[in-house]
Amino acid sequence: MRIIITLTLCLGTLFGFGQMNNIEFVEYDLDNGLHVILHQDASTPIVAVSVMYHVGSKNENPNRTGFAHFFEHLLFEGSENIGRGEYDTYIEEAGGTLNANTTQDRTYYYEILPSNQLELGLWLESERMLHARVENVGIETQREVVKEERRQRVDNQPYGSIMEETMKRVFTKHPYRWSVIGSMDHLNAAEEDDYKNFYSDFYVPNNAVLSIAGDIDIDQAKEWINKYFGAIPKGKGEVYRPMVDEPEKNK
Repeated sequence: MRIIITLTLCLGTLFGFGQMNNIEFVEYDLDNGLHVILHQDASTPIVAVSVMYHVGSKNENPNRTGFAHFFEHLLFEGSENIGRGEYDTYIEEAGGTLNANTTQDRTYYYEILPSNQLELGLWLESERMLHARVENVGIETQREVVKEERRQRVDNQPYGSIMEETMKRVFTKHPYRWSVIGSMDHLNAAEEDDYKNFYSDFYVPNNAVLSIAGDIDIDQAKEWINKYFGAIPKGKGEVYRPMVDEPEKNK
C-alpha cells in the first residue's frame, strides 16, 4: 500500500509539473529580423523585459577576448538620449530592478518592472540596441571595472583560475578555450574602434531576441515593440558564427 501511495504521489507531482510547463506564448519576427516572444500572465502586476543577443565569448577575435563580457558592462553607460549613469536611475525610480549576464554563447539584459512601465523598458532596450554610447570615457571607466572584477574573481581568488585552466586544456581550437571574462592584455590593448566595430557587428536586431512576460496586453505590446524597434536597421553583414571542428581527444 505504501508503494502504491508513493507512486501515486510521484505521478501526481510529475503531472502537475507538466501542467505548469504548458506556457502559452506569441512568437513572431519584425522585418529587421528581431525575434519576439510574448507571454501574458496577469497573476501579478509586473512585467519582465529581456533582450538576448547571440554574442558570447565564442564570437570574439582570439586577440581581443573579453569583449562580450565587457559590453555587458559598457552598455549600461547610457546612450545618445540617456545620460551616463541614468539607465539604473530610470528603472529604480519606476520601482524596478535590472541586470545582465554573459556566457560563451549569449549576452542577456533584463528589467523587471511594474506592468504600467512596460513602455519604459522597451524604450531603454531600444536605446541600448541603436544608440549606445561606445566612446572612450565609458570604455576607460568600464575597462578598469572589468579588470578589477577579473582580479577579484580569478587572479586573486583561491582556485579562481581552475575553470579557465580546465577549458584551455579541454579545447585546443574551439573558442570555448578562453574564459568569458577574457585577458587583461587584450583589454589593455583594445582601442575605441575595436569596440565600435564589435557593437555594430553584434548589437543588431537580426542577432537578438526580445521577450516580454507578465501582466501585458498583447496587442498594445506589439504596437510599442514596432514603435521602438521596428525602425532599427538590420545589420549590414553576416553575423560571425565560429565554425570550428575541435580535434578528437585520443588520450
